[in-house]
Amino acid sequence: MIRDLSPATEEDLYWEWMRAEVDVPPGSPRYHDRFAHGLDARQLALLAGGDQGALGANDWNALRTAFRKLRGDYLDPLLGSGTRWAYGDLPIRELCEVRIPNLTISLVPLAPSRRLDEYVASLDSGKETPDLPNHLIYRFMRPLFDTRRAKGCPVFVAERPEGPYVLAEGLTRVCILVSRFVKGEPTPQSVRILLGVSDRAREWRWF
Repeated sequence: MIRDLSPATEEDLYWEWMRAEVDVPPGSPRYHDRFAHGLDARQLALLAGGDQGALGANDWNALRTAFRKLRGDYLDPLLGSGTRWAYGDLPIRELCEVRIPNLTISLVPLAPSRRLDEYVASLDSGKETPDLPNHLIYRFMRPLFDTRRAKGCPVFVAERPEGPYVLAEGLTRVCILVSRFVKGEPTPQSVRILLGVSDRAREWRWF
C-alpha cells in the first residue's frame, strides 16, 4: 500500500507528467515526441530544473494545454471531477502488483493478469507490444535509466487510497524498476508516485 500520503493538486499532475514527457534521451524511439508540447524554452528549463515555485499563472496554463495536446482525453474523466490527488511512496516489491493500463490489443496479451511483474517478464523474455513501440522504448531505456536523475513521478489511479492501483503514466520506468528488483539488481526501497483517487475511476477507459 502507498505510504506517507501528502496532498497534491491537479496542477501537480500536469507538472509531473510534463517533466517526464520532456525527459527523453537522444536515441529513444520517443525522442522527437518531446517537440510536440508547445512549451517555451523558459518553461522547459523550469521543468528540467524542478523549479515548480517559479511557475506563474501563464505557465500553469501552458502546462495544462501541453498535457491536453499530448494526451488528449486520456484522463479527462478524472479531471475536474473531484479526483483527490496525493503524493506517496510505494515499496518496490508492491510495484509488482500494480496493474498495467487496459490496452487490450497491445499490452494485455503480454500479461493476462494485468500485473506489472507478468508484463515485465514478457518483455524480458523478448516479446513485443503489437502496434506500439513500448517494447523498443523499454529495451532502449533499461540500461540507461537512473532513478537519481529521472524527472517526474509515475502516476497511478485508484478507487481507494489502498488500491488496487492502475498505472496511468510512467510505464517504462516502473517496468525497469520491477525488472531490476525481480532479477536482484540494485533498486531503491520505494518509488515516489502521484496517486489520483476517484469514485469515478472506472469511467477511465483504461482502468
